[in-house]
Amino acid sequence: MNKKIFGWSMIAALTATTLVGCSGSAEPAKEETASKDGKVTIKFWTTTNTDENKVLETIVADYEAKNQNVDIDLQAVPFSDARNKFKTAAQGGDAPDVFRCEIAWTPELAALGFLEPLDGKVSEADKKDFLKAPYNYNVYDGKLWGVPHVTDAPALLYNKRLFAEAGVTEPKTIDEMIAAAKKLTKDGQYGFYLNTDSYFLQPFVWAYGGDTITNDKQVKIASPESIKGLEALLKFKAEKTVQANFDFANQYQNMMTDFKEGKVAMILNGPWAMGDVFGGKEFQDKNNLGIAPIPAGPAGQGSPVGGHNYVIGKGSKNVDESYKFIEFLNNTDNQVKLAKELKVLPTRQSAYDNAELKSDAVVQAFKAQLDVARNRPVIPEGGQMFDDWSPILQAAVKGDKTAEQSMKDVEAAWNKLLKK
Repeated sequence: MNKKIFGWSMIAALTATTLVGCSGSAEPAKEETASKDGKVTIKFWTTTNTDENKVLETIVADYEAKNQNVDIDLQAVPFSDARNKFKTAAQGGDAPDVFRCEIAWTPELAALGFLEPLDGKVSEADKKDFLKAPYNYNVYDGKLWGVPHVTDAPALLYNKRLFAEAGVTEPKTIDEMIAAAKKLTKDGQYGFYLNTDSYFLQPFVWAYGGDTITNDKQVKIASPESIKGLEALLKFKAEKTVQANFDFANQYQNMMTDFKEGKVAMILNGPWAMGDVFGGKEFQDKNNLGIAPIPAGPAGQGSPVGGHNYVIGKGSKNVDESYKFIEFLNNTDNQVKLAKELKVLPTRQSAYDNAELKSDAVVQAFKAQLDVARNRPVIPEGGQMFDDWSPILQAAVKGDKTAEQSMKDVEAAWNKLLKK
């Protein structure tokens, strides 16, 4: 196994304009990826972080030990650069054999002709075992382009100590959450961190019966229901239950710092943040962390299903070997291993049936959120929908725009994105 860590900052500077419109056109022929000793070499790009890489390396080493004819060329690519890097490589006919692909990138890369379809390769048993929501992110234009590796859904995280001191209980509705935030706000402490990353606005939109973009590319963000969702989020600020200052550039770090130090009682975040949370002084006792589904609105609950898929790059000369490797990476035992060590959410029901995971409070709490979560649109433009939405949301939070005007501005931006 070759472990290569690269810094791809130069790739991030490349514009995507040269890639738009590329489809299944002729590509340079790939050379057979075989090493000098006759082994098949599979180039594997992963977007995992440092802690995840340590676990992943053990899984890859296990595969190589059991498959002496295969050498895995494991390359860790920074998540922020991976999408553009993959596009550039695929356009030149040099895509990796296996790529850990964010769910929103999958339909985009498929539409560009940069992925190998996996129809006929996934067993019926696996299809039944994969959770429906993460599996559906791999289906685009009537074909299957990947398999789900890990999934996630942001939940309500809260400080049990602060709740007990304020005499509040876990909120089940958004109205209860606002009331709790008011009781939890006092000198040096506030109830809820208002994150202006529009990804975290989606649960409020769905809670009031609104929507974003449908799979047939209908824009629903300016509906009366969607506007009510934004108004509900803005009410936390109107009631003076949120942070005093909005530092948009550093808001995620500030949110986590305040939560870990006990300055804010409630935040929205996902399982990816657990290592950070438990490193804070407030959560040295892990039992002080409360995890619950994001409170419901009049139309119910919702949280965006996220995650990553495993895909095979177009033109791979080792499609069968690559999928065999993916099957191993993604089997129940290895999904359980990742969940136990990293608290990431498996995409197989059989993993959740594991005895240790059944008793894992963190995994089960996020699974409860996942069960009432919703899919984002499975469209090529899905990864770009937040680019305009977040700045517009920030303008609404600052009071520069009304909720209605903000959502109409988002609608206009998305119609332009979808070329309507």
